[in-house]
Order: sequence, then structure tokens, then C-alpha cells
Amino acid sequence: MANPVFSFISQMVRKLAMAVLIAALALISFSLWLFVQERSTYEERHEHLTATNRVERARIGEELAELNTKNKEATALLTVQKQRAALAEKTLKNLHEADPGVIDQLFGNAEQLKTHESRVARVEAIQAAAQARRIELERAVMVNEQTKAPLEQELSELENRLSALQNEKYEAEHYLRNAWLEARWFVIGVFLTYLFGGLLIAAALYYGWANWVSRGRVMKLTAENPGRPTVRESAVLAEDSLWPGEVLWVRQRFLHANDDGLTRRKRIVLDWRRPFSSFAAGLTRLVELRNGRIDGERRVVLACANDPFAELAIVSVPEGASFVLRAGFLMGLIANAEQRPVIRRHWCFSRWQSWVSGQFGYIEFTGPCRLIVSCVSALQAETLVAGEENKPGSVRTAQEGLVGFSPQLELQAVRSLSFWKYCRRRAPLFDVVVTGSGALLLRDAQGRGRDGFRSRFLKQAGL
Repeated sequence: MANPVFSFISQMVRKLAMAVLIAALALISFSLWLFVQERSTYEERHEHLTATNRVERARIGEELAELNTKNKEATALLTVQKQRAALAEKTLKNLHEADPGVIDQLFGNAEQLKTHESRVARVEAIQAAAQARRIELERAVMVNEQTKAPLEQELSELENRLSALQNEKYEAEHYLRNAWLEARWFVIGVFLTYLFGGLLIAAALYYGWANWVSRGRVMKLTAENPGRPTVRESAVLAEDSLWPGEVLWVRQRFLHANDDGLTRRKRIVLDWRRPFSSFAAGLTRLVELRNGRIDGERRVVLACANDPFAELAIVSVPEGASFVLRAGFLMGLIANAEQRPVIRRHWCFSRWQSWVSGQFGYIEFTGPCRLIVSCVSALQAETLVAGEENKPGSVRTAQEGLVGFSPQLELQAVRSLSFWKYCRRRAPLFDVVVTGSGALLLRDAQGRGRDGFRSRFLKQAGL
């Protein structure tokens, strides 16, 4: 068995290689489109691009030189203003040290006091102006530096383009470079979309749509049903008895053997009232075996002649009870000739369960009858009953694993348990939870045999 970690790494490496290949093909395709759209020759285009880049380089160089000159002037003025502010601060410190005391202010020379105060005010004004000018110059220098950064980056890109144009030797290299310059974000988008697009879509479906659908209303076809069908254990070979007055309609390839004394005929369609469903389910050109005698039962042996893995199970539906079955799994029907089973068709378009499973039509068989069911994997019967505190029983299974159920059961589409299994396509997005009291028929989603064209068609048709 392969190591899951190695398998995951190998898958990611293959996906990465494929993403690189797709991005490269997109780049090559766009370069070919540029080549087709080009009206001038390669030499003319090369000279035009070189001249254009040189003109643009000269323009940006002039702008950078002007900004550098402004920065030098602003830096020199900033130095002067810093010196003025420092000198004003030093002068103020000396003036404050020479401030007159309280006695001098009360009895000293008023003219001297006025002169001292005017000097202090003048120096403070000089200091405030120097600080304001310094802040203005610092802001101008910062703006110039911010303006220089994109210009320097653009100038560097132009230098690289000119260097590449000068070193260019092949015409294909020219168109590939132009395609990359014009469509690099598109190519990167294609690369990232292929690499992570599936993961993002899966996450949106799993955590968004599936989570919302799981909170939708349950689907229930009918009210409580008094009877409960029983399902025999599945096997590749099934035996049953036809009692007097009973009739068996079965697909020809599933009739393995039968006792003598049974009247054998052919029946074109199982139910003429529903010919389309009968044709879609393959219930045409059936073999009809009738026990018209009164001297006891007659045995029939059922097995699939085309697939040795196909297993059969017989569902006994008593009188008054009913069972819903996907028509694609119905291989035969046993009923009394005088008391035919009632077959009803339920259409359900207003529930998410129908949309996520792709099954909008449900066929209900009302007993007494016995249904012969077959598929390429083992069939398993489940009986749901109320538990403690009258809590209804429930079972969770895959959508494809639901073969048949009692119509009074509630079906709820729920999100898959593991996101990574769904993302790696190891599990479907939705499971189904069946709740209530009744019978349930399940199958293994991974069949051991082979599904033919009819089975795939029935799955797509919701039968």
C-alpha cells in the first residue's frame, strides 16, 4: 500500500509541474499573438523600444537631478535653521539667567526691565520662526525622498530593459519578454488559479454552500406507515418460492433456474402506466412466471448471468406497508395475480436532498409484494426504531449508498465529515442522514463488480 504522505507530495509536485506548463503555454500563446499583431519589423520595433526607453530614462534622470538639487538646498537651509534655533536657545538661556529678581522688578529701573523683556520676546520669536522653518524643511525633504523612491525604481527597471534590449540576440526572446511585461499578472493569475483554484472552490462549497444546505428542511414522502418491510440477507444466489396464484416478473439474465409446473410468458413492460420509468430502469422484455397450480409452492433460483459479483436481496413488503426503491436496482417483482401491488411515483423538487442526490422521482411499492433487488456490491438492511426517551433512530450513509427506504423516514442532506477527503475526491460533498422508524436498504458505494452503461445512465437520471 502506498504511503499517503508520499502520494500527497507526488500529487502536489505533478500539479505544480502542470501549473508551470499551463502558465508557460499561456505566455507563449500571448507572445505569438503579439507577433501576429505586430505591423513593423523586428528591427524597427527593437529600435523604437530602445529609443523610447532612453527618452524615458533621460526624463526620469532630469526629475531625479531636480529633486536632488532641491534636497541639497533644503538640507543646507535646514542646517542653517537648526543653527539659528540652537543659537536662539543658548541666548534665551543666558537672558533667563540674567532675569531680574522680585526686588528689582518692584524697585528697579523700569526702562531696563522693559528692554530686557523686549530682548527675550525678540529671541523667542526668532526661535519659534526657526523651529517652524525647520519643520517645513524637514517635511519638504521627506516628500522629496518619497517622490524619489518610485522614480529610482522606475529608472532601475528602464536600465534593466535597456540592458536586455542591448543583449537581445533572438526575435523569440524579444516577443517573450514583451509578452511577460504586458501579461505577467494574467500569467501569474493562471498559474495560481490552476494551483489553488480547486482548493478555494472546494472550501467555498464545503464551508459555504454545503453548510447552508445541511440546515435545510428534511424530506419525508408520506406519513407514518403501519407495516414494516423485511429484507433478506444478500447473496450472489437467491432462492424464493412462488405460491399458488403468485406471479414473478424478472429480467431474463437474472433467472437462473425454476421448478417445472410454472407457466412461462414474456412481458414487454412491467407497468404500462409508467412506460418511461420502466424503459429507463430496464424493466422491459421481462420473463413472467406464474404458479397457476394449487398443489403447493414452486422454487425459483435467481442470479446474475453477466456479473459474478452482483448480489441479490429480496425485500418483503407486507400488506398495508410500502417501500421506496430506486428503479435502477429493481430486477424483479413477485406479487399475487389477483392483488397487484400499487406503484406510485413521487416527485420532489423543493428539497435539497433531491438536488444534491440528483434523484427527483421516487417510486413507492405498496404491498403485498416481494421486490428483487440487485447491485454490484453487497446489500445491507438496517431497521431504525425509536430509542431511549422515544428518540428516533438515525443512520448516516453516502448518497450513492441509499438503495431503498420506508417512505415515512426523514432524509436530510448533510455535509461530508472530512474536508480534506472531499478536496482529494476521496469522499462526496454530501451524505444523507436517515431518521425515524422504518426499514432501510444500503449498499457499499464502492462496488466490487463493474457498472455498465445502464447503471451510469440511471444514476444520472436519478433512478
